[in-house]
Amino acid sequence: MEETAKVLVIGATFAGIGLAQKLGSQALLVERTMLVGHEFINSYRPGHNWNRTPQSILTEQLREQWVSRNLLNEAGGVHIGGLAPSVYKLLLDSRQSLRLMTEVLDVRPRSEAGYEVTLLDATGVGYISVDQIIDTTSECRSVGGKVPLGSKFIGAVLHRETATFVEESLDVPIEHAELLTGGLFASEAYLQFPVEATSSWDMARDQLHHYWISRPEPLRPWTIAAIADVFTVRTHAQQAKLGEGWVWMPSCGFDNPLHAMDKGFQYGDEVLQHER
Repeated sequence: MEETAKVLVIGATFAGIGLAQKLGSQALLVERTMLVGHEFINSYRPGHNWNRTPQSILTEQLREQWVSRNLLNEAGGVHIGGLAPSVYKLLLDSRQSLRLMTEVLDVRPRSEAGYEVTLLDATGVGYISVDQIIDTTSECRSVGGKVPLGSKFIGAVLHRETATFVEESLDVPIEHAELLTGGLFASEAYLQFPVEATSSWDMARDQLHHYWISRPEPLRPWTIAAIADVFTVRTHAQQAKLGEGWVWMPSCGFDNPLHAMDKGFQYGDEVLQHER
């Protein structure tokens, strides 16, 4: 018997999670990796405009939790790597219907409204019949990643031993300043190094290391603590229609994790109204 779901949400991104939380039992959330919120967390993209007022109880509570756990401050300094456990717990506590390590292989229109989606996971190939598809991945996995990417970056976490809590900013030449964002603590910073859209991981890491070897003098006290395992993609696209009831809403198109989750949650309202 073929499996069915009202809405297939592709990508355990912050937008995807917000959307799935709003839709509840109507949504099945699938993610090709074991990671949640990877478009920000695992790409080491700290985001910006953190002073936005949360637009839902979901993001308001999450923000309060991050502040209370010293992962985020009122100025927008964030320890991005520490956010994941709270997101996993959110999904666990809500009993969200979620499948990790699940790849979307194919999407075909049904003879009536809706789509038949081919999925691949550890159990093999399966099929699910859905009324709607919302793809929140950066590369639009539902069309095989065939959409043009926006700006692409490889991220890294930087660390310095000599930092003190009174230091408030990164003192680097202006031509390098846009690549760097201070973290929650004076001892950490985030580097987003631009690469070509066609760059492989090997190429991107090589470019990053070449940059780092010749980095400016103010960055000499810093070391690379970790390199991201997910590319950062930035796009101005926030929503694109791929078919009837099939939408691409890339989570990476929003300012920060809470902004993306709010937008997903709000879009869930539109989906529910359409169902009525």
